[in-house]
Amino acid sequence: MAFNLLTKINQLSKREKNIVGMLLLIIASMPFFYMTVPSWNQYMDSTSKISQSKNKLFEIENQTRKLEKIKGENQKLSQKIDDQKLYLAKTYEIDFLVQDLKKICDESSISLDSFTPSDPEPMNIILEKQLQSDVSGGSKTIKLKQVLDKLKGQDLPVDLYRYPIEVRVTGNFTDILELFKKLEKYGRVISIDNISIGKTGTKQGFDSRISKAKSKKQGNEGELIGAFDLAAYTLPLREENISLNQLQKNTRNTAFSYTRKRAK
Repeated sequence: MAFNLLTKINQLSKREKNIVGMLLLIIASMPFFYMTVPSWNQYMDSTSKISQSKNKLFEIENQTRKLEKIKGENQKLSQKIDDQKLYLAKTYEIDFLVQDLKKICDESSISLDSFTPSDPEPMNIILEKQLQSDVSGGSKTIKLKQVLDKLKGQDLPVDLYRYPIEVRVTGNFTDILELFKKLEKYGRVISIDNISIGKTGTKQGFDSRISKAKSKKQGNEGELIGAFDLAAYTLPLREENISLNQLQKNTRNTAFSYTRKRAK
């Protein structure tokens, strides 16, 4: 039978033989095709999954780099905050301000006549900065009212406590200026407001001065009285919130006077 088939194939033309050969090749390759199709599909699925995994890995690497960058920024910010805290007086250090001020007055040939601390005042820095920016643009009353209306009824966190101290000194004009220059370089965060300088009256009332500096001139010639409000700042001992109304009541003239010194 196989011989007869070969005989019939030999009787075919060349073109017919090519067609028969192609058909036989297709028939012979069909089992291989059916065997390889599932494997090919698996290969394509695996390739697709690998590509997706690479994309996810790339995204994870990007997120990791971003997190590392944020972590580094947070560490720098934390260090900066810790550094700034060093310039804030601690509660128990407030009493030493009078000693430091006395020493600075003595160095400046200034007599420290009075040092009168008041109750600490809570502060919210964000509100403080917002009020400063609004007031600096003019229309103080209107802008201040707009800010307070937005925050009406809200509780705000206490960021700092301000310790106001009224100071009165006596000395000549040059020495008083020298005093302010030295206070500007003071190691802790302080602010000075409401400075006034005027001529002295009689010597009466100055016998109980805290610090008696030696006058560079005989008598009271050229002697002036200087008065100013000095404020020190400290962090609250725990997290605290305070109402806006109470914050206003505890802040003199509803104006905040927070001044931060930059570490040099």
